[in-house]
Amino acid sequence: MNKKLKRILCPIDFSENSLHALRAAYAVALYFSAQVVAVFVMPGAQTLRLPGNRTAHHQILDAYYSEKLDLAVRQLPLGGAKVETVLLKGYGPDAIVHAADSYHVDAILMADERKDDWEQVRDGSTIEEVASQAPCPVYVLRALGEDEEFGGSGIIRLS
Repeated sequence: MNKKLKRILCPIDFSENSLHALRAAYAVALYFSAQVVAVFVMPGAQTLRLPGNRTAHHQILDAYYSEKLDLAVRQLPLGGAKVETVLLKGYGPDAIVHAADSYHVDAILMADERKDDWEQVRDGSTIEEVASQAPCPVYVLRALGEDEEFGGSGIIRLS
């Protein structure tokens, strides 16, 4: 990784693998005296089927996911690296790339998605889309247990 690392973006979806990536991003930030920007991308309004007052429902969802994001960060060790939380909306890969650009991050550290072959074909890969558009290097932390399966380092650089 680059010795000039000052800010690391870590998208999470609250899965165990993404929380593992957040802990790894925090450890890297401690090493480089950097800051972590932890982001969660809320589903866009078009994907949510909310009856009645959509504005009120979105405010509730904003509050819920903001609290969940803050709770994930509070699970990190005290002191050390600064962690900023950001709640994003929209299409995941685009929102992550936009945040990387807006927050002037030096790297993105993401968790491996561990999709099966059918999900990969059907949904594509957030990691691949982010890596192809990101304004900075993208590192992927292998899924928990994958190191034993495939051997080697737990972090892979994609771009």
